[in-house]
Amino acid sequence: MNKRNISRVLLASALTGAVALAGCSQSSPSEAKKEAGDATQPKNFNAQNYPIVNDKITLKMMGSKAPIHGPWNEMELFKEMEAMTNIAFDFNTPPSTNYAEAKGLAFASHQLPDVFFNAGLTPDDEVTFGQQGQLIPLEGLIDKYAPNFKKLLEANPSIKKSIITVDGHIYSLPLVIDQLRADVTGRMWINGDWMANLGISKVPTTTDELYELLKKFKTGDPNKNGKEDEIPLSGTKLTGLESHLLPAFGLLGREIEVKDGKVRFNPVQDQYKAYLDYMRKLYAEKLFDNEAFVQTSQQMNAKGNQGQIGVFFASSPDLVLKVAKPEDNEKHMLIGPLTSPVNNEKLTIKNSKIRRGTFAITNVNKYPEATIRWVDYFYSSEGSKLGYLGKSWKWLDDSKTKWTFESPAGVNSEEYRGKLTPDVGGQIPLIKEKDFDNKRDNFVNIFLNRVTEKELLPYAKSAFPDVYFTNEEQKRLNVIKTDIKTYVDQMEAKFIVGQESLDKWDSYVSTIKKMGLDEMLKINQDAYDRWNKAM
Repeated sequence: MNKRNISRVLLASALTGAVALAGCSQSSPSEAKKEAGDATQPKNFNAQNYPIVNDKITLKMMGSKAPIHGPWNEMELFKEMEAMTNIAFDFNTPPSTNYAEAKGLAFASHQLPDVFFNAGLTPDDEVTFGQQGQLIPLEGLIDKYAPNFKKLLEANPSIKKSIITVDGHIYSLPLVIDQLRADVTGRMWINGDWMANLGISKVPTTTDELYELLKKFKTGDPNKNGKEDEIPLSGTKLTGLESHLLPAFGLLGREIEVKDGKVRFNPVQDQYKAYLDYMRKLYAEKLFDNEAFVQTSQQMNAKGNQGQIGVFFASSPDLVLKVAKPEDNEKHMLIGPLTSPVNNEKLTIKNSKIRRGTFAITNVNKYPEATIRWVDYFYSSEGSKLGYLGKSWKWLDDSKTKWTFESPAGVNSEEYRGKLTPDVGGQIPLIKEKDFDNKRDNFVNIFLNRVTEKELLPYAKSAFPDVYFTNEEQKRLNVIKTDIKTYVDQMEAKFIVGQESLDKWDSYVSTIKKMGLDEMLKINQDAYDRWNKAM
């Protein structure tokens, strides 16, 4: 039996006894919950200034190690923090590919670290292991010893509502992304060279205008190679295209959405049928990449680099098209929010500013006050920069209007950053500040922030907030949602490629209802109502 199979057997065995063990661990509520922040301030602890502890302490940290990461014990972030705080760590960093399994085994066997960092905790983890007492409530600690994070919550009540679990406690801290280009799901671009070659200047504002443009791309030889090899519209597994095209039909994505306080499931709405009909037309007329359902982003990017793609979905043009220099990104046009015959409101999907479950303190930690002070630094302006960039950045002028990240000659900047901090390829507890991000001396960064702020954010709306479900609700959702999603995925593809007629729409909706749609909607409505009433 190989090591991976052995670990699975151990995990299954440990999970079998987890409930009993958890019951034992909660024999004393005060011990299990360890209402941090209520106890007398420990002796080896400074509530203000640095170091945090006078005598060095070493804690155990567990986190997900991405392939791009160097050894965590060699990272600049942790070395700088140890020098400043007197807090060191012994690291347990399973590879990201099997981290979830290792994390589950740690909880099930009660062999917990003191701290989870780049924790990858799911909302269900927080609810389950928080209520079992393995993760301690943080709100008391935050109130007394985390002034930076406390200030952030006071300025952003929606963030606080989104990290309070169903029992009223905060069990984990989030990554907060306050960056313009991250505020929307993504961007749809037009190949500017094709527009110039065909003498077209007007960017589509409706789905009908987009259709007409795609037809011109199909027949006009816009790449000027004399071949009929143009792909007017391409994407990967529809996910990117849906996030831009569905709002044109009045839907904020293909999942749950709150409309006027009521939860609805968009794939059974009439607007979704109109979207399917539109995509079906594009596919039938060969205006849409017939490999989009299965191709990877690398495969799509290869087509773009060969000059074959006209309209595509990506963070920036240079990820798909061959761009000689960063400034050339600007010649490729952003398609703003579209309208359609069934929707006259410009809409785009607004991302959540937070990624939950990045940091937690367990009930074996003897120094929760010192630990919360340690992590709180990352929610300050100085700590944010350290967590995001290490110390390898500098201001380019005395007025501090521009900064740049410095990496050794010949070394990819992100690969180098991955040796400094787990932020690369991960999600760690800190705030990424908009004002600082806007000052980066990077043309693509500046360009994306500008077009996002001007052309997308005025129309951005959130589909559904970050909510928590009870254990019972989550168990039912795991079953119902999985079945419904699988069916919707299959039927969407069949409708678009013509394997199923839209005359069967009513039957399709009826099938989804029989699969438990009403129960799924009620669970989400209850969770939304709890979120809405919080605080």
